[in-house]
Amino acid sequence: MPYIAVRISKTVSAAQVQQLASGITDIMTDTLCKQRSLVAVSIESIPASHWFVASQNMAELQNTTAFVSGIITEGTNTEAEKSHAIAAIFALLTEVLGVLAEASYIVLDCVPATNWGYSGKTQANRKATGEKS
Repeated sequence: MPYIAVRISKTVSAAQVQQLASGITDIMTDTLCKQRSLVAVSIESIPASHWFVASQNMAELQNTTAFVSGIITEGTNTEAEKSHAIAAIFALLTEVLGVLAEASYIVLDCVPATNWGYSGKTQANRKATGEKS
């Protein structure tokens, strides 16, 4: 049940948005073994002139960068799985967007099962009652 927010420092086409959403969903499903029907992805374009690295905006640097923030339940994936997912997401971003600035970040926040859930139930509650999460 991950939620992944993607921010990109340039305008992207509808086809690129779909490619990123599908690719990230596949990575969450295949690499991190998440339930496909619960993978949520949002993608936002931010004007390059509003994104700064080292106090310079991406428009001046003529660079593209991205920030991907994913939330998953703590203890559900190994370090190797998370490392593989981060590498796969970066590869997907470069495939879809082209060369990215070094300051392109991917974060997987591992949140305790008691602190998040869906449909009004925490992941801890689902586990305690034997429900699939």
